[in-house]
Amino acid sequence: MVMRNGMWMGVLFGLLTVCGAVAQQGETYRVVSPDSQVTVQVTVGDGLSWSLSRKGTPLVLPSRLGLAFKDQQPFGRMRVADRQERTIDTVWENRLYRQRRIRDYARELTLHLEETDAPKRKLDLVFRAYDTGIAFRYGIPAQPGLDTFTLTADETACRFAGDPEGWITTYGGYKTSQECPFNHVRLSSIKPDALIGSPMIIEVGDQLAAFAEADLTDWSGMFFAVSPEKAAGTEVVTRLSPRLDGQGLVVSRAPRLAPWRVVILGDKPVDLVNHSALILTLNPPPEGGDAAFAWVKPGATGWDWWVGSKLTQSGIREQIDFAAEMGWPYHTIDAGWYGRPNHGPGVKLAPRADLDFPALFAYAKEKGVGLWLWVYWSALEDNGIDTTFDAFERWGVKGVKIDFMDRQDQEMVQWYEKVVRSAAKHHILVNFHGAFKPTGMNRTWPNQITREGILGNEYNKFSDRVTPAHTATLPFTRYLLGPGDFTPGSFDNVFRRDFVQQNKRKSENGPVLAQEIGTRAHALALCVAYDSPLMTLCDWPERYRGQPGVELLRNLPTVWDQTIALAGEIARYYSVARQSADGAWYWAAMTVEPRRLEQPLTFLGEGTYTATLYTDASDSARDARALAIRTQTVTARDTLTLDLAAEGGSVVVFRKTAK
Repeated sequence: MVMRNGMWMGVLFGLLTVCGAVAQQGETYRVVSPDSQVTVQVTVGDGLSWSLSRKGTPLVLPSRLGLAFKDQQPFGRMRVADRQERTIDTVWENRLYRQRRIRDYARELTLHLEETDAPKRKLDLVFRAYDTGIAFRYGIPAQPGLDTFTLTADETACRFAGDPEGWITTYGGYKTSQECPFNHVRLSSIKPDALIGSPMIIEVGDQLAAFAEADLTDWSGMFFAVSPEKAAGTEVVTRLSPRLDGQGLVVSRAPRLAPWRVVILGDKPVDLVNHSALILTLNPPPEGGDAAFAWVKPGATGWDWWVGSKLTQSGIREQIDFAAEMGWPYHTIDAGWYGRPNHGPGVKLAPRADLDFPALFAYAKEKGVGLWLWVYWSALEDNGIDTTFDAFERWGVKGVKIDFMDRQDQEMVQWYEKVVRSAAKHHILVNFHGAFKPTGMNRTWPNQITREGILGNEYNKFSDRVTPAHTATLPFTRYLLGPGDFTPGSFDNVFRRDFVQQNKRKSENGPVLAQEIGTRAHALALCVAYDSPLMTLCDWPERYRGQPGVELLRNLPTVWDQTIALAGEIARYYSVARQSADGAWYWAAMTVEPRRLEQPLTFLGEGTYTATLYTDASDSARDARALAIRTQTVTARDTLTLDLAAEGGSVVVFRKTAK
C-alpha cells in the first residue's frame, strides 16, 4: 500500500460490499457509503472504469480511469492482486473553518492492480464513499521502470446520461487567475477547447453533484473539458496544467499518491454547502499538529487599495487607528509600498523613501494591529523567499498577500508549498491572490489563511460583473472549496441599475470612489455569509464611521463553530446560520428579487436571546443605503419573518440573555 503520514486512519471493515462477479469487461467491485445511499462501482480488466449512483439513480455512467507516462506503453489488461476494505470514522477539529468539529466517516476500498502480462506494472486505486459524496485517487507504487516518472496524461473521465445542465465556470487557457463567473449552461454548449474550472456543478435529475479535487500537493492542478468524442451521453475529461519546462504534466518518483478526485453530493444547493467539509477532510493534518499553528490568529483586516489609495504615512496611520477602533486585528498595506515597477529584474522589497516603516510598525504594535504587506510573487522569488520572510519577521510583518501567480501547473503548486513552509517558520500568514482554487491546503498549512481565485469586489473598479446574482451564486460554487478573499463590506451601496464601474465614472466634486451593488443590508450579509478567516473589509474609515450598520463589523467573527446553510437557490438567494466561538448566532441572508423569509429559530439553544436585526428598511427600494436596526427577544420556539428588498439582505445577531 502506498501511504502518507496519517492518511490511512480507521479499521478494516469486513462487511464492505464487494462484487467479484466477472463481467464481460472484467471484474467489478463496489464500495457503498455508511448510509447505503451512495455507491461507487469499479471495473478492472482490459481497461479501468468507474461509475457513481445515489439513491438508486446513476449520476456518473461507466467512465474511463487511467494514467499515462512518458516512455511507457499504455497499461495492458489489469487484475486485482490484492484489496483492502475498511471504515474510517474519526472526528477532527479546526478552529479556522466554518465548522469546528468535523466527522470523517466513510467506507474505503483499495485495489492493488497489476498487469496480467509483462512487465506487470502496478497501479493502486483508492475509493471512498461518504454519505455526503465520494473521493478517489491513484497510487503509484515503487517498482522497476517507474521509480521516477513523467506523467503525460490523466485519463480520468466522467460520463453523464444525455446532455445535463450545470453551473460552470470556464477559462480560455491554463494561465488564469480563476476569477470568472459561474453560469447555468448545458455541457453541450461548452467548446471542447474551453477549460472548465472547479467546482463543476452538474444537475442529474433532482440531484446535484459538485466535481473538484483535494490534497493537491506536488502535482498539477486539474481542469475539466467536454470531450469532442460522440458517444452515449456526454463525456467530461480531465485536463492537467502542463509544466512550463516542457516536461509533461508531473515529474515525480514512486511511491506517490495523486490528488483526490472529489464529488460532493446533495438533493438541494444547500446540501452542497453543508457537505463541503469533504475537501478539507481529505487533506492531511498539520505537521506538528494544530499546536504548531496556535499562533495563527483569524480576524478582519482593513485595506487601503479598493476605494482609491491611502498609501502615505498619515493614511496608513489613519487606517491603523480605525482597525484598532473596530477591533480588527489587521490592516493590509497593498501594492505600491516598495514602489514601481512592482516586479521585474532588480526590484527590491524595501519601503519607499517617504514611508517610515519602523515608525509605522511600532505604531501598529502599540495599537494592537498587525500589518500585512502585498508583494508580487516573482519579486518575492527573486529576492529570496527565506531571506525576505526573515526580514519581514524582524520588521513585525504578520502576513503577506502574494499576487499574480495565475497558474496551477506542478511547478507553481510546488512554489505555493515552498512559500507556506517558509512563512510558517517565520510565523507569517499567507493570502494568495491571483491564485488557483482552494484544495484544502489550509488544513495542512493553517497559516495559508485565505486565498483569492474568486471574482470578488475588486472588479467593481473596472467591471460590472459582481452582481447580486453572482454573490448569490458563490456560496454554492466557489465557496464549496474553501475560503475566498472576496473583500466585501462597502458602505457606498447602489442598485445595479445605477451602478457604473469606478473607471468609467466622472465627477467634478473630487475623486470618483468605488461602489458595491446591493443594499447596505446586502453588503453586511456578505461579511457574515462568506468564508474567509482573514476577512478583508474593502471600504475606508470615513465611509464607515457613523454609518448605520458599522457596529456589526466591530469585532467581526471570521471563523465559526457551526455553520448551517438553511435555504437558497443558486443565483437567487442564500440563507445561513452560523455560531461564533462566544456562543452568539448570526443569521445572514442575501437575495436578488424581493423575498420574504420565514425562519424557525430551531438552531438556537435553550433560553432567551436578544436578537439585533440589521435589515432592509421601508425605503430600501429607493435608497440602497437605507438600513433598519432593531432588537427583539426570541427563543428557539419562535419563527422570525424578514422582508428582503430587491438586491437586499439581512443579518440578525442572537445573543443569549443573562439570567
